[in-house]
Amino acid sequence: MIQPHFTCPFSHLILSGRCACQFSAKDCVAEKEFGSCLNHDNSSLCQSIYYHLRDNSNFALKTHHTNNLSVGQQSKIKMGGLLGLQELMGVDNGDKIDDIANLSKKISTTYADLNDIPFSKLMPRISKFKFRKKP
Repeated sequence: MIQPHFTCPFSHLILSGRCACQFSAKDCVAEKEFGSCLNHDNSSLCQSIYYHLRDNSNFALKTHHTNNLSVGQQSKIKMGGLLGLQELMGVDNGDKIDDIANLSKKISTTYADLNDIPFSKLMPRISKFKFRKKP
């Protein structure tokens, strides 16, 4: 039986090795590798978390009137946001996320309404995040 796959907003981070997730899966079409999620509920929760991070990060990224973000800006929102949320949840894994599914579950348990997340506490982490560190 073929397992259904769902969209993962953090697949780029998982494929790069920065994050892990118990529901992640890798697929290939032709020579293109992409990540997906094996759990519909978790996929929906992660999508919602990403959209809340995106909607609240305009000030930090100085993108007030921009709909299209560069890959770098999206990475800042995603990885910087997840790292900030991890700190907010009291987890210390340095600059790595061990399991996005556990983190998202912890976030939804703590903040039943994702609008209640104190996004202002996450913005410094988002604005400082750099995907590649210069030597």
